[in-house]
Amino acid sequence: MNIDNLNCQMGFVFSDEAGKFLAFLADKKFNGAINGGSRGTISINEIINYVENKTGKKAVIDISGENAPYNGEPEYSINADKANSIGFEFSSLHDRIYELLDNYIKLLCN
Repeated sequence: MNIDNLNCQMGFVFSDEAGKFLAFLADKKFNGAINGGSRGTISINEIINYVENKTGKKAVIDISGENAPYNGEPEYSINADKANSIGFEFSSLHDRIYELLDNYIKLLCN
């Protein structure tokens, strides 16, 4: 893989929470833009290290490899303060990301 910035911090939202958030908004009197996203960020390096430790396999990072899908993306986090202010709280990214990664590892290793 060719990964241009292993330490780039990124925010995410879990699909189930995105759906719950949209349903939550349905009867709210709220106008304007509002973000939804898990609390916290994670780097590609953290994800790679976790998968390497769980599988015992080493990722091959090389400029001649296939470009990673997040190459060229700036670091970012998702500010969900407005969502919190109207009563919706997203989960912590770090509380859920590793379970998700474990599920993908299990699928690929079976």
